[in-house]
Amino acid sequence: MRRLYRQLLINIAIAVFVFLASLWLHSEISQANLHRYLGLALFYYGSHILISLIFRKYETYQRYNHSILIKLYTRSWMYSSGIALLLIYTLQLSYYSRLVILTNIFGLIALEMLYVATLLAIRSSVLIPDKIIDNQGAQSGSENIGTKITVEKGRKESILEISDELLDEIGPEALQYISNYIDDEPGKTLVIDTTTQFNISNQPKGIFSKIVNLHRLNDVRFVNKFLEAMNSRLPEGGLIAVCAETKNQRKERILEKYPPLLNYVVYSFDFLVKRVFPKIPIGKSIYFFLTRGQNRVMSRAEILGRVCSCGFSIIDEQKIKGKLFVIARNTGLPAFNEHATYGLFIYLNRIGKDGKMIQVYKFRTMHPFSEYLQGYIYANNNLSEGGKLKDDYRITSLGRFLRKIWLDELPMLINVFRGEMKIVGVRPLSTQYFNLYSPDMQKMRIRYKPGLVPPFYADMPKTFEEIEESERKYLLAYQKSPIITDINYFFKAFFNIIFKRARSH
Repeated sequence: MRRLYRQLLINIAIAVFVFLASLWLHSEISQANLHRYLGLALFYYGSHILISLIFRKYETYQRYNHSILIKLYTRSWMYSSGIALLLIYTLQLSYYSRLVILTNIFGLIALEMLYVATLLAIRSSVLIPDKIIDNQGAQSGSENIGTKITVEKGRKESILEISDELLDEIGPEALQYISNYIDDEPGKTLVIDTTTQFNISNQPKGIFSKIVNLHRLNDVRFVNKFLEAMNSRLPEGGLIAVCAETKNQRKERILEKYPPLLNYVVYSFDFLVKRVFPKIPIGKSIYFFLTRGQNRVMSRAEILGRVCSCGFSIIDEQKIKGKLFVIARNTGLPAFNEHATYGLFIYLNRIGKDGKMIQVYKFRTMHPFSEYLQGYIYANNNLSEGGKLKDDYRITSLGRFLRKIWLDELPMLINVFRGEMKIVGVRPLSTQYFNLYSPDMQKMRIRYKPGLVPPFYADMPKTFEEIEESERKYLLAYQKSPIITDINYFFKAFFNIIFKRARSH
């Protein structure tokens, strides 16, 4: 934390020097000029420092090498300068001197690069041996020759061999967790630390039965292509071990890293840049162009969903020291979803009349790729009242709110206008839920169009069996008198929604 404050003070000192120098070079340092340019300068340098905190430019826990330092300083400067120039252009602030503005922008990067060069020169003149953890856990300055971690599993011994740098990065606890599922068989287990799909696709096909990647999926540009490459190099039944940082773990890390109050400012800005901005159609393209997909934010549901969508089934998951480690088995071909959406609107495949699949439109209430987790969630969670899953972490905070006020299903009016659904009827179901029904109920369901307002809101059943009986009762009544039945159920549902506060689950 002391290093963070030192870096902040140096950056503030550079900003003050560049600002005063720009006024002195192009006009004069007077009270009028200070008042004229101070607001814009505070915005520019304040946003620059905030962006620098988000990009982890200030060294806190590790010493970056020269290439990473230059990259971090340049990227922070490009973001803050771009925001400042966009603001000036948008608001047409022509009364500011262009020379003063450009001196502030380019003077900042010049002095920061001078500071980085000085810092690296001082470091290179002092020999500081790296700390190496040997097999006994002692620190030494000897050459890195690799570390073997042995984990006893009953009578069977599992050995994973990785470098000391990787061991220091992921920790013995994570390595032991992976070893509980994956043995380091000679020639059969591939242990890598990469974000590049090529490093996997370049491996011989059919040689490895287990692949362990120790680098976070958050830094992979094309996550699904990366996982699909792992799938293509494994036989059916092969195992993978991957890790990632969830959005909740990221939040905890940011809040712990920075002092109180400042940590919530940094997190709020990080949330806007990393979570909100990429969900805007144009913003997504700009975001990935600038970041190349590195250090992206993913929820637990998205991480697990991506793994499942690429032809794997989850065996186990464990949170260890700020990362989520996942063990999965190759169970088939990937879904090759080329049209995954992150926006507010989504469409879901549901079973319609005569068993035909229809695309149902809804407001997004779940994290991306959550639909691939339905089988995994159902196997590990129980159903709550209303036939929904308990503790469903796939639902977003906004999604819970939309479901509570019954707005998430309003876009299904599009399906009503297209003739695929009607106002009142049984709920359109996914294949997973449809298969839970009895065979005779399945046949009865697909004889009619599904509806926007299901019998659930009229009868308010609590268990799955009661839901099935409620729908059977509605369908039998609908066979005898379709119009009267729908009118009757519509007003019952309307009464329960308004006065009894029945809500979508």
